Formats: sequence, C-alpha cells, structure tokens
Amino acid sequence: MSLHSCQEHFAKALSMSNFADAAAWVQGNGLEAQRRLWLYHNQIHDVWREALEITYPAVLLLTGQRYFRLVARGYAESYDSSSGNLKDYGEYFPAYLEGRLEIHLYPYIPDVARLEWARTQSMVAREEPAIPLAALANIEAALWANVRCRIAPSLHLVASPYPIDRIWAAAPDGTEPKVMAREGLLRREAAAVAIYRCGHAVTVETLQPPVWRWLLALQDGRCLHEAVMLACEVEARVGMTFDLPGSLQWAFDRGLITGVEIAA
Repeated sequence: MSLHSCQEHFAKALSMSNFADAAAWVQGNGLEAQRRLWLYHNQIHDVWREALEITYPAVLLLTGQRYFRLVARGYAESYDSSSGNLKDYGEYFPAYLEGRLEIHLYPYIPDVARLEWARTQSMVAREEPAIPLAALANIEAALWANVRCRIAPSLHLVASPYPIDRIWAAAPDGTEPKVMAREGLLRREAAAVAIYRCGHAVTVETLQPPVWRWLLALQDGRCLHEAVMLACEVEARVGMTFDLPGSLQWAFDRGLITGVEIAA
C-alpha cells in the first residue's frame, strides 16, 4: 500500500471510528493502539464540533448544547473535513439538519443555519470595489433595459417561510426565539434576507420580497428589464410596491454594485 493510500485509510478510520484496519499500522508505545486511535478520533471530532459551534452560534443556542453535540457527531460521520480550512467544514450542515427526522418540531432551524452559513461566506468573500450610482448616468436611456449589474461577491440572499431574521437576531435571548418562531408559524410569516459585507462588518438586512427577487435576478445575471419584471410578479402577489429608483439607490449606497455593462 502506498503512503498516500495509507494516509487516506488512516484519516477515514479516525473520522468514522472504524479502527479495525488502522490499529495494525499504529505502534502503541505503552498505550494500546485502539486507545491511542480513540484519543485522535475524539480530538478530531472535538475540533470539528467547535468549528460548527463558531459557524452556527444561533443554532447552538436554539437547540441547546446537548442536542447540538449529538447532531455534530452525526454530521461528522456523514461529512468529514475535505478542506484544509475549517471554515469550509459546515457547508452541508443546514441540509444535514433538514434531513433529521426530529427537526420537524423546529422546522425553521435549517433556514437559520443557512443564514449563518451565508454570514460566514460573506465575511470571507473576495473584495471588489463598488462603483457609484453616477456610473448609470453614462448609459443612454434607451439602453437601460439591457443593463446588467455585477453584484458584490459578499452578497448572499436567503429566503424562508419562517421569520428567520428575527429568530436569528433574538437567539442570544434564550427562550424568546422559540416563542417568536411559534407565533411566526401561526401567522405564516416569511423572511427575505440580504447578507453582505461593508468593510469588515457583515450586515443582515431584511428586504421586501419584490426587492429581494429583483436583487436575486441581478445576481443571476439577468438584465435590468428582466429583473424588474420578476420583481413586479412578486409585487402583484404580495401587494407591495416595487420602487426601482429607490432599490437602485439602496444597492449602490451599500456598495453592492461593482460594475455595469450593456447586454448584447
């Protein structure tokens, strides 16, 4: 067996607590090989759990430490760390939470996790200089419909049928988020959230659904006319007026537009 193959088998054994083969490769040096491997195994899982706790503090507060540790262990058995950066480790945690049978009692938690993952990704996104609103003045009015806006890499958009913005913000207060969640479920509240970075600070901002849909369309590479049409579809459905000039001003003020071009 090659060194690379041996290392892969060893890492797999430690992450999955299957030491049957790996024990034969370990010298105990006064400590039984199985026990030595358990030490490594527990240390690895402790590091992975701590990484999840740092990335998902609101989920930790909402679920409690005991349940979070149980879920973190299950997640580690399904998704080991494939990156040298522990910040990448929790990428699939929201989807894993959604697949837990007991999560139906608290169905908003996976979406809270998605919001927290978006915050982490926003913080480490590459920096692109924003352009001023005045850049649009150089574009002929007849060409405005075909304008495409390049969106800042730090922008992440999360939508949920639950009031995850308020639940996330209230999570440090203990029981209040659970009460809020129950009330939101009864009222069928939803949330459309933008997460973006300004300087070194990440902002979580709640948007009106038409503005959120317009911004998502721009992020997907749609031209301005297409984005406005999609926003108007949401406008008609939810009964909220979409203000294009105001939305453009909002996006430029927050440095979310890093370039404009005319679609062919």
